[in-house]
Amino acid sequence: MEPRYQRIPIHNIDVSPANARTDDIEEGLDELARSIREIGLQQPIVVYKDQGKYRVVIGQRRFLACKRLGHERIPALVRSIDDETQAAILSFSENIHRLDLGPRDKMRVAVLLLKELKSVTKVAERLGVSPQTVRNWRGYAGVPEGLKELVEQRQISTQTALAISRSIPDEKKAVEIAKKVIEEPTSDRRRRVIDAAIQNPDMSVREIEHIAKRQRFRKVTLNLTPRVAVALEAACRDYEGEPRDIATTALEEWLGKRGFLK
Repeated sequence: MEPRYQRIPIHNIDVSPANARTDDIEEGLDELARSIREIGLQQPIVVYKDQGKYRVVIGQRRFLACKRLGHERIPALVRSIDDETQAAILSFSENIHRLDLGPRDKMRVAVLLLKELKSVTKVAERLGVSPQTVRNWRGYAGVPEGLKELVEQRQISTQTALAISRSIPDEKKAVEIAKKVIEEPTSDRRRRVIDAAIQNPDMSVREIEHIAKRQRFRKVTLNLTPRVAVALEAACRDYEGEPRDIATTALEEWLGKRGFLK
């Protein structure tokens, strides 16, 4: 069924629990409200009907801004949505291609859809991403809160948080390692700390730092095909990491699975 355009009373609308964006909703809301007051709402929100109420699935910040401005009605496209899983996919797809979601939101959507669809491959197909991307989003659920806070403060990347947490189960030690990574001035030196921690998870932070200082890298130049280069760029966006770090992690995983990495 084609979406229907309506002007819906704001008091009859709630934000859908399946909405992909839950972090940083209030950020910039005053500026958005000011823009809507000055030039009007340029794009309708998208809702679906559920138990007599309308649920916002796309445009919750526009809805909240109009609510803050005291609007009585809001333009909306009413879509036919069968269940919360379909709503989550719609919301996620809209947000991932327009305003990048935070890692917690990606994690939440991945976990929700995995419960419903029971397969990483099916979730990846529905969201239009790779199965490994879904595995990483799901893996972020196991990252300690201290590391998640550093990611949200943009002090470390999602990829760094995942790499450290997989090797260092103790949260206090993992956060200490992450802070040592932050202190390093170059990507090479940051990578040395991460590698030393991964290779020596039972050592103290001071011992890991000492090993990192003595560690040297061998530089290898790789010429990527356009297809691989595009995939690497997409991975950098998804995991908010540097190309060198993500490529190194991918290579280490490949070599490790095949028994080459000692």
